[in-house]
Amino acid sequence: MDIRAIFEDNIDEYSDYVDGDVAENMSRLRYRGIAVHDPDGDDLLSLLIWELKSVEDRKNTESELKWIYAADPSFLSPLLKGYHKEAVNDEVEKTFFESTSLEKEKEAALEECGFTLESVESKDITVTIDDCKALAIARKNAPPYVQSIIFLDYQEFYQGIMNILFKYDNPSQEDLAYLPKEWYEQSVSCFTKTDGKVTGLLLVHACPSGVLIPILYFAVGADYRKNLLEMLRFSIGRAAEIYPGNTLIRIHRRNSVVRDLSGKLFPDKKGEPAVVGERAEKE
Repeated sequence: MDIRAIFEDNIDEYSDYVDGDVAENMSRLRYRGIAVHDPDGDDLLSLLIWELKSVEDRKNTESELKWIYAADPSFLSPLLKGYHKEAVNDEVEKTFFESTSLEKEKEAALEECGFTLESVESKDITVTIDDCKALAIARKNAPPYVQSIIFLDYQEFYQGIMNILFKYDNPSQEDLAYLPKEWYEQSVSCFTKTDGKVTGLLLVHACPSGVLIPILYFAVGADYRKNLLEMLRFSIGRAAEIYPGNTLIRIHRRNSVVRDLSGKLFPDKKGEPAVVGERAEKE
């Protein structure tokens, strides 16, 4: 088998096999990918993209599989053997994934490759802008002190990121300090300031597919509760002005705080049926 690395520079060669919302992340520091090609005909047999997690903690580095493609389930074995070598090189302790679209044949192949699988409710829920507009919080306008990040220069923006990361141990995106300001939807993402310093950020990413994803929702200081409320009001109002009502918003319920908040805002929304899997990598 011919195993090739996938980078930002060659991801376009695999655009027919990788979801565009996943492919755009290949420019990020902790994303990796490999592809298995037929050495004779050069046909793509299988492909894998993953993100390294907890890299700073070298004893507990993990890897989350973000995209798995296989022309046939039998091609998963050489793909995951190649991946295992990469994972060991990066000192990965554990690999995990969640999928809402995994066929039974591929589930069986993944189990043969050492993954333990379980059926669960997805951590992600999907709502629309219309759903957000119907919330009680959206009935009032945000105060003028909440503004779009368009009005933050680069130094203020990154100082705000670092100020929040200093007090926030578990961000949803571990490379927040490295993502360019332009990666966020500039009009919907917003901030608050206290005494001239950024003390609140609500950051939203607009995927190539048009789906909006909240990335960071955090505030510090004495008024953090009020600022969180007003930033949410601002982002809902601005998104409703810019995007159609059926625009999708994907909320990743990564921890108890997000689960509780999304449960209060959208009590009727549930995640899709999903399969989660994990396996140990270190021998």
